[in-house]
Amino acid sequence: MTAKKLISTLLKIVASCVMLGYLGWQAYHDERFLALASGPKDWPILLLALPVCLLAVTCTILRWHMLARTLGLDFPVRDALRVGFLGYLVNLLPLGLVGGDSLKAVMLIHGNPRRKTEAVATVLVDRVIGLYALLLLAAIASLFMPTDRLGELAAADRATIVNLGYVVRIISLAATVGLVVLLWPGVTHSRWWDLLEQTPLVGPVLHKLVGAMRAYRRRIDLLLVAIGISLVIHLLYVASVALMTISIGIPAEYRPAIGSILIIVPPSMIAGALPIGAYEVTLNILFRSISPAGAPHNSGFLIALGYRVIQICIASIGLGYWLTSRSEVKVLLHEAQDAPLENDSKGGGHGARTRNRLRGN
Repeated sequence: MTAKKLISTLLKIVASCVMLGYLGWQAYHDERFLALASGPKDWPILLLALPVCLLAVTCTILRWHMLARTLGLDFPVRDALRVGFLGYLVNLLPLGLVGGDSLKAVMLIHGNPRRKTEAVATVLVDRVIGLYALLLLAAIASLFMPTDRLGELAAADRATIVNLGYVVRIISLAATVGLVVLLWPGVTHSRWWDLLEQTPLVGPVLHKLVGAMRAYRRRIDLLLVAIGISLVIHLLYVASVALMTISIGIPAEYRPAIGSILIIVPPSMIAGALPIGAYEVTLNILFRSISPAGAPHNSGFLIALGYRVIQICIASIGLGYWLTSRSEVKVLLHEAQDAPLENDSKGGGHGARTRNRLRGN
């Protein structure tokens, strides 16, 4: 591991420990949280959140597989599910040595060594569409916030939710305009992109994004289908949070409205891409802001902990793949760490052999 990666990993671990430590200390001194955590649970409803989240993760992997197959890449569903759940496991690990996206790209490049650009494009477009759908869902939900429930919130909490609604609507509108511009015929081939790609900081991001849009500019219908699938996926995550809200023991009069949960889950999921602890902090703060006056202050933290347990259960699928194919997985992890998305793939014959072993041939 390079010194830069080591420092980055240590900073992520420290940040996670600080955030989780603060939330834990806060919850420990909250008698209502302790009573809620130790109180009775509606276990059938609570356990139902697990298959709901599993379905969401599976649909996410199959969405990426659809994007890959549309470009004519050789990628069986079995391989997609294997590397998808392995990537889910890697993203959950706090060490941050390699991201799940890099792992997925390397796996796809192994099977298609001469189509590296298209392989990387599938991962980038999949991530962009998922993020866009999150913003779009929150923006739509903010338009239908029940005014009567808003009136029950404290003035500061009501202002937080209203302002959050404005922010997500503005960002989602800007993202929609940007997506339309990138997909407009001829736009991605303009020479101005070559100049913008030299811009510090944002240049490399634009280079990857424009390259990905060039790969899909003739399949707008597919992108619309992928956005629709993404909305369903995020609704499943919202449903899992709603199920946990109902089942962990929060009295009915203190539960937030479902429409409010639709607004706070997408920003929390975006925060989930940061080191562990960011999701917990974001959900706890936003859940508190949408809960009626008198609700336990740290209910969101308990829900976030429940979600992490569900994530660990789902990640065990990837762990099973890891344990049954350790040598092959080690190759993938090494290549994803040393040659992430921006580097060229090398050794096409070796990649094909590795893919065959991963298929079990």
